[in-house]
Amino acid sequence: MSVVSTNLSSSSAAVKPVAAACYDNNLVNSQGMFLGDQPLRFSLPLLLTQVSLILVLSAGAHLVLRRLGQSRFVTHMLVGIVLGPSVLGRNSELRGVLFSERGTYILESISLVALILFLFSMGVKTDLTLLRRPSGRAVAVGLTGSIVPLAVTLPVFHVLQPTLPEDLRGTTLITELAVRLSLSSFPVIADALHDLDLLNTELGRIALTASLITDVTSWFLRAFFAGAYLITEAKSPVFTTQILASFFGFVLFVAFVARPVGRYIAHKRTPAGDLLSEGSFVVVVIAALLSALVTDAIGFKYMIGPMMLGLALPGGMPIGATMTERLDSFFIALFLPVYMALSGYRADIAELTKEEEAEKWCALELFVALCVSGKLVGCVAAGLFLAMPFREATVLALMLNVRGIVEVAAINNWGDTMKATSEHYSVLTISMVAITAVSTPLIKLLYDPSGRFARAKRRNIEHARPNADLRVLACLYSEDHAAPLIDLLEASGSSRDAPMSLIVLHLTELVGRAASVLKPHRRARSSGNPTPSDRIVNAFRHLEQQAAMGAVTVSPYVAQAPFSSMHHDVCAVAHSRKANLILLPFHKSSDGARATANNQIRSINRAVLQYAPCSVAILVDHGLAAGSACATAANSMLQRVALYFLGGPDDREALAYAARIPDGDNTGMTLTVVRVKLRDWEATAGPEEARDEQALEEFWSRHRNNQRVEFVEKTVEDGEGTAAVVRSMSEKFDLLIVGRRDGENDDMEGSAALTSGLSEWSECPELGVLGDMLATAEFASKVSILVIQQQPPKNATAGAGNN
Repeated sequence: MSVVSTNLSSSSAAVKPVAAACYDNNLVNSQGMFLGDQPLRFSLPLLLTQVSLILVLSAGAHLVLRRLGQSRFVTHMLVGIVLGPSVLGRNSELRGVLFSERGTYILESISLVALILFLFSMGVKTDLTLLRRPSGRAVAVGLTGSIVPLAVTLPVFHVLQPTLPEDLRGTTLITELAVRLSLSSFPVIADALHDLDLLNTELGRIALTASLITDVTSWFLRAFFAGAYLITEAKSPVFTTQILASFFGFVLFVAFVARPVGRYIAHKRTPAGDLLSEGSFVVVVIAALLSALVTDAIGFKYMIGPMMLGLALPGGMPIGATMTERLDSFFIALFLPVYMALSGYRADIAELTKEEEAEKWCALELFVALCVSGKLVGCVAAGLFLAMPFREATVLALMLNVRGIVEVAAINNWGDTMKATSEHYSVLTISMVAITAVSTPLIKLLYDPSGRFARAKRRNIEHARPNADLRVLACLYSEDHAAPLIDLLEASGSSRDAPMSLIVLHLTELVGRAASVLKPHRRARSSGNPTPSDRIVNAFRHLEQQAAMGAVTVSPYVAQAPFSSMHHDVCAVAHSRKANLILLPFHKSSDGARATANNQIRSINRAVLQYAPCSVAILVDHGLAAGSACATAANSMLQRVALYFLGGPDDREALAYAARIPDGDNTGMTLTVVRVKLRDWEATAGPEEARDEQALEEFWSRHRNNQRVEFVEKTVEDGEGTAAVVRSMSEKFDLLIVGRRDGENDDMEGSAALTSGLSEWSECPELGVLGDMLATAEFASKVSILVIQQQPPKNATAGAGNN
């Protein structure tokens, strides 16, 4: 039962030494060390040990390296380098036990299956519609960033070729390296931007489109050159015909058989909103594996087949979502790190320290540097030509220079085909790690996507003309949020003289796609069932039709993005459409029997409160306004509205919003303004209190003769008195409007005293002191609450991010 390993080639000449490893086929699982077996001599215990060791070390290393801004790619590669001959692998006994030739073969085979499925999954999730109308910036940056490094590197190689070391002079390695590094890989860029939470930012979208343009081009070129190579090596015209016929047969099969079958499975066999059935999922995975087998068997690389098949299948729900849920989260997440760690394991830094090898790796590193710097210069130059700020052009260039698993797979392929020696492999592998290790922290350091919102002009309702067009961005995460928002908007007062421009944004999590989506809503052409976005838009269109002519206009949008960066889309739409107010649903919902909370929505709301370029309102709805004693048979469920005014910018913004309610076409609406003030408030009055008095005076002069408006003043001693007033009056109303009043009253001693002691048991700081008290009070299940924040000036910081 002994294992015999015989090297057939020198390890200094090949990345993977060709070896004959003979071993007993029965050495799969041991009977245990207590019966005399050595478990690590058996395949299964050795495989489990290798995988566990790599994953544990990767997880531990990433806990440290992510604080330095490093990606998982860098972590996995560094773990492999540490396990390899550069560090721990210098101990030949340890290397022979843990990473013997026999064990490495099995581990590499499984990791290659993970790579195949990863490429297929990324192909499915790639949105080729990005190529239909790409932005001018994406096209210019993508093409210039690819042409310039080629135009620099290839002439230099031609000039220096006679003086280069022999192993570089007589191969195509430099040419292929220049082509590979001049391009940007879409799967790599998408994965890196997802980790950086920049997928749905302005520069992130440009980088994704630019990388997709070059990546699709590279896949066609790769297939073309692979075919050309096979044809040149052909021994007869018959062989050439067989190669071409096989490849075009595969392409036709993908286009006219696999694609229709995939669409049938996605749209006919799978109910709307569901993942693929178990049988359909197995069929899709088997098709991906067979596509790799076919392209590898006909002489093309195994990576081409899965990518082509993935691009042909429809992304999103249900195929893309199923790949993410069942494949990416388990098999790929388990064995793809193993592939990257094995790639790092083969790199030997010690080879580079040898004096006789210095000339070789310096020459190779020169061309790597030329490619990287040429791409940086090309992307920055294109960005500056298109009037991009230098800082943003630099960040975009860094994004497109990020390297990852696709480049490592190319380097492994050069090693397998003997185009790269072990020294070349080590230099290139370490270079890819270094490029990414430098690029990602610099991107984090130089690019703050929320910065443009912080620098933007602040828009609010208080400083707008009384009857100006109110531009409201209504955000919804599900269909359940539509009815309460529509009730609120009906009650908000709109008419031909005081119109409302309503921007409806349906936000959904990015699932099954690699690129985020932000676009105007268009109803699907197919005659199938309407989507949730369709039903939401139909509800708001009905509101537009029911209102007076010109009183309400609706502009619907849809956005798909990761929850962690979804606030970028909200702020971007508010900024581009010049919204005065962003309307958000509360993260808790209730059906009368039980309450549920969505912490992801809560995180988005907090981020919007912090970064929004305009005022923000959060609606706390309990879905029971229609059943309250004050509700009538009118269209709107919110008939009696109260505003608690304590003072400060947020309360003045709430007052400006409430001032529109009596001017609306809904004659059944009533508004009660409750002014709460300290008994000796004049002794602590300052500039803010003066602005409060001016705002109240303007409001009262505007609505003095309106029978539907009531003004009430309440004098209290402290926060306890304020709470007593609110509790005693709130049950009479359907909707309560308050200012958020969070961290804004440091210079308002009197106003701060009105809420003293109320924030000690705050459960939802994003609602502010008064809003949180109202949302958690015993009458909260009967009354809806609207909490409004006026965005602070440009030089101030919102307190939402600190709560």
